[in-house]
Amino acid sequence: MNNDDYQKTSFSTKIDVKEEFGEVKIEAQFYLDNPEMKRLIENHSCAYLIHVECSQTCYRQMFETYQEHLEISIATHQLRGKIVLHSFVVAKETIHSYKNEYLSDWYKDIPLTFEKGNILAIGEAIETTLIDDYTEFLNLPSIVTVTKSLKNDYMDVDIYSNNITIYLPEYEYHQYAMSAHSPLKNTILAAVIVPALVYVFSKISEANADLEEYTWYQVLDKIFQENNYRLEDVGTDVLSPLKAAQLILRKPLKASFEEIEKVHRMED
Repeated sequence: MNNDDYQKTSFSTKIDVKEEFGEVKIEAQFYLDNPEMKRLIENHSCAYLIHVECSQTCYRQMFETYQEHLEISIATHQLRGKIVLHSFVVAKETIHSYKNEYLSDWYKDIPLTFEKGNILAIGEAIETTLIDDYTEFLNLPSIVTVTKSLKNDYMDVDIYSNNITIYLPEYEYHQYAMSAHSPLKNTILAAVIVPALVYVFSKISEANADLEEYTWYQVLDKIFQENNYRLEDVGTDVLSPLKAAQLILRKPLKASFEEIEKVHRMED
């Protein structure tokens, strides 16, 4: 924009940013009106690129695509305050003898070469500010209680009180209690909390009205609203109990495998 390198050409990007369940979701829709440049992208000689930068956390990362739509997910703790997003079209390989019928007459008879990484088009810079809010993460432990059961051989869950109570057999409870400083803390946590939450969410659709009075229900309802979801949709085709549990715990399976991978690296 705002230069005369090309005629009858435009490049812009519509960028939407939202936060949900510990992740910043960025959606970019690219609008490019230049047939030759589009052909280079289709041939993978060029690509659309989004550059995300946060000065407070020193986060800088590029995301590329050959499609006109790009979805990006970044962990919330990696970004804070103002973030700046730039959009580009960049060369993915050296482009010799570049020609484009919409180039300005000034470039006629001038041999043009783009090296890998050179910029062919620049979109607008987008700024947005993230508000620090960790209440949804801090509130979850306050509504879940893990306790020892001396009479049960299997885990059980009680949802008919202000807290969700998870009952563990004696051996399992002691192992869970000792996991606070374990290198597999998140893995053990996921093994207990994920199935419990799946059970809880499966019951919400069955007995919604009977559960609304409890504190845990009200907290979860607030968490879902703040993250652009509806708790009443859990257990329907819109949002399964399994996905709801993973959203609340912010991809616990990934965190578990990252821990396991780290332990394996230490052993090697």
